Amino acid sequence: MEVVEPMAGNINRRQLKAAVFVLILAGIALAKAQPIPGATFTPSGVKPWLQNAISQLAKLPDGTNSVKIVSKRITLSYIDPVRATQLLALHGFTIGKAEAPIDRSSLPVVVALAGSANVNTVPAAEEQFPQTETDPVNELVIFHDENDSSQLSSVISALQKHVDLPARQIIIEAMVLEISSTALKEMGVKWSRADSAKVSGNFINSKMSGLSIGTLAYPSASEALNLTTKGIFHDLNVQIKALVREGEAEILSRPSVLALDNRMAYMSVAEDIPIARSNYSKNDYQSTSFAKEKAGITLALRPRIDAKGEEVSMQVNAEVTARVPDGDLEVRNKDGMILASAPTISRREVRTYTRVANNTPFIIGGLIAKDKQSTEDKVPLLGDLPLIGGLFRSKKHTTVKREVIIVLTPFVLPEEQVIGKNMPMDDDAFDSMDNQLFRDAYRIRGEDTFDLNYLYENKQLQRMKALAQRIVAGNVTLANQYPYSSFYGKSVPGESILCYRQIYEVLKRRELESNLDMDKVIFFEKDENIQSGHRVQFLSKYIRSNAPEVLTEKGGKKAIALTYSLQRFSDDAKSIFSEPTPEVQLIDCENEVQWGKKLWELNRPSGNGQEKFTVLLRSKRDLERLKYAVLIKKTVEMNTEKLVLSLSQFTRGRLLLMPRVKAQDIELVDGDVARAFFYSEMYYQALQLEMEKDIAAFRKVIEEKDHLKEMVNPSPRP
Repeated sequence: MEVVEPMAGNINRRQLKAAVFVLILAGIALAKAQPIPGATFTPSGVKPWLQNAISQLAKLPDGTNSVKIVSKRITLSYIDPVRATQLLALHGFTIGKAEAPIDRSSLPVVVALAGSANVNTVPAAEEQFPQTETDPVNELVIFHDENDSSQLSSVISALQKHVDLPARQIIIEAMVLEISSTALKEMGVKWSRADSAKVSGNFINSKMSGLSIGTLAYPSASEALNLTTKGIFHDLNVQIKALVREGEAEILSRPSVLALDNRMAYMSVAEDIPIARSNYSKNDYQSTSFAKEKAGITLALRPRIDAKGEEVSMQVNAEVTARVPDGDLEVRNKDGMILASAPTISRREVRTYTRVANNTPFIIGGLIAKDKQSTEDKVPLLGDLPLIGGLFRSKKHTTVKREVIIVLTPFVLPEEQVIGKNMPMDDDAFDSMDNQLFRDAYRIRGEDTFDLNYLYENKQLQRMKALAQRIVAGNVTLANQYPYSSFYGKSVPGESILCYRQIYEVLKRRELESNLDMDKVIFFEKDENIQSGHRVQFLSKYIRSNAPEVLTEKGGKKAIALTYSLQRFSDDAKSIFSEPTPEVQLIDCENEVQWGKKLWELNRPSGNGQEKFTVLLRSKRDLERLKYAVLIKKTVEMNTEKLVLSLSQFTRGRLLLMPRVKAQDIELVDGDVARAFFYSEMYYQALQLEMEKDIAAFRKVIEEKDHLKEMVNPSPRP
């Protein structure tokens, strides 16, 4: 058979479709046919021509017009769609209307999607439940030419750099103090029944048996004079009181709130006090209803951060309400019986504007209230006698002067700093473990993350990341393509390898491997009986039969290697069943030094670039490593690779879902487990190799695609 070369020159769409169809049929037929001696055309040779034909098909003009209009919906992160289109118009982009057709000569065209009216969770009682809508809100639609990637890229670049920007964050800490300047004066004589007095004594003794003079507990440190004379009148004790006590400052509350720049924040530390409302008809009581009145501290704040983040201008509404002692309003019936009572509420309020330096506390007010009380206690009858009645009375005058001071401290949070005042301390209280119905979650600590300043501050890496940013800004479709994806945004070449090791450290610290039974670990092996598929083999059973020394602490001179070739990107149907089946070898490995060398060699890619990962078992310690590798795989699956294998996401303070292993669980060793086994053990060496590979690939693609020339002389926008 003769090899057919691709058609040269200009071809139309119909001819190219026919060519693609013929090539597909030829590939299918050749895949089923027996090889012909001397033939140079093989099924594997069809794929490049098919790819070339399909790419040419996509680039062909569509009939009479070469512009192929497509749309892209962009979800905005921070800004309102209408404001976004206003700013994009200032940048020179065409803004369309939802009800008007798109002008093909003005691409790209940006249209703001109208918000949905049916977003309320709970409607009013008299309204019907709204229609359920699940489409995203806060979106733009960008219409662009599919064959000109710069159109879409220019809009997205402007959104990311100039339009859709987050507001800065600020923490406002409040401290509310009350200085109670209490002047308590009590002068007089206190009579009490002696301990030795009979209960059925004289008239005065019997009356004093239930008498209690005063209601305060007088601490000895506050007493100016407390002279007690026992048994001065046989059954009576006399206590002369002369007391003055001063109050002290008390912190009533210390609330704090995390707010956005120029957004309202509200804090309330209060209680609901019922207020009675009574109705009368012709002087007769009818009914009493109650309303709720808040008593406590409320703060409404609106901070505004200056451009440098050094000063904060703030609008403050502060209100302190409290119940007035002995100020209750009583509702009585005509017989004098108390039917209901309502407290009197004192209200102190400050409204002001202020400007203060960042991280600087300031006082916004001294709110003063003054209450007076007078209480008199006396011995029945004797206290009412003229001239000598003062000897049987005790008077107490109390003046309470309450001054409330509010201290506010703003803390502007740095934009790029992960650990700050907004994050609580590392503590087990923030973990969620051993729940009955919910997943276990572990809060990442500071000791769980590596110090990677040597990586982030590398000048060469910084320059390559900046270059990737500029390249992707001209063509956003490259953001998810290798090798651009390794340098774009917050990505770092080889970062997933470091994350594997960090997960390993967390699992090791939690000792989760103790619940995993090695007798329940399996792997697949080829079914030699029917020469197709695979069958299950228990790893412990295989070890006992072939290398029992692996089950010992010291290990032996042989090691079991399970090597997996990752073929999940192959277009061969056989790879679907061959990838889970490892190549099992029994190799010479006398000590730990040889074990490390063999592990490195067995995990190197093959000559054609095929990725391979190997689990190497020499001693009981390696079986423990395998347990952790199984748990690492489960952790990655639970948290998704995008989140847990990214250094920008695996940060201190985030919650990491943790696997829970049950005694009856069967665990499979596969290529992902082998990868975790290798990366968690030789993460530093693997990182260096991965970074060298990514940097070389990035340099190569820059030269081949001539990106530098395109950035120096960009194609003009239509």
